[in-house]
Amino acid sequence: MRTTAAAFAALLMLAGTGVASAGVVVNEEQTVDQGNGKPMTQNVTLMIQGNKQRTAVGDNAMILDLDKGTRTVINAARKAYVQMPFPPSIPNQAAMPPVTFKKTGGHQKIAGYSCDEYVGVTKNGGNESTINGCFSNSAPGASDFAAFNKVMAQKVKGTPMALTGDVPEGVPLKIDSTTKITHFSMPGMSPEQAAKVAEMLKNRPPTIARMTATSVAEKDLPADTFVPPADYTKQDAGAMMGRPGAGGGPASGGGAAPTKVPE
Repeated sequence: MRTTAAAFAALLMLAGTGVASAGVVVNEEQTVDQGNGKPMTQNVTLMIQGNKQRTAVGDNAMILDLDKGTRTVINAARKAYVQMPFPPSIPNQAAMPPVTFKKTGGHQKIAGYSCDEYVGVTKNGGNESTINGCFSNSAPGASDFAAFNKVMAQKVKGTPMALTGDVPEGVPLKIDSTTKITHFSMPGMSPEQAAKVAEMLKNRPPTIARMTATSVAEKDLPADTFVPPADYTKQDAGAMMGRPGAGGGPASGGGAAPTKVPE
């Protein structure tokens, strides 16, 4: 389900914003249910100001700086961070099929603000996803989200992250993604094996990822919101992930930096 997570993460990142002087803070509740009866829920804070975005889960965070073209992942337990180019360069990885959202005509009120419902469908290999979103033009920071979307879309154009066609303008107050594996095949698989896999997939529940905003507010965010703390140590990505021989040892139990999947 790595493809599903990557798609949902990229979608949520594209639902970011900004060129205004004031910042926007969105508190969200995110849940991922892989159909095993053990859904995972976490509270996420999304902060945006100008062309910078910070996604925080607890003390851990991921920062996008579209002007510098960087992605910074901060691990509070290690008091360390890694910094990588954004968008990432992933050789030989094909771009995901675009998602084109259509207005359904439905409306909701979430976190005190009205929003318009949209739906989009995408297929990638053997995965088929239906994405339902509710976007608000009346919530604080709506114009900032639209502006950030445009900058982000230009940054990821022509890369595997360019999964969205026309992202609705406004603040995303709700995004639900339902993904079903429709088929799976491997070279050399016999017809009997293929039939067994097809039967298994037919009965397998979908993976459902949900994001709902609990509050939206405009506020001036200090510059250090979008940089690692001064006393944190910069490491390479291998050390942060505990890669053998990278000099950082295994990651401690502070949890990984958030990916919005869910970035």
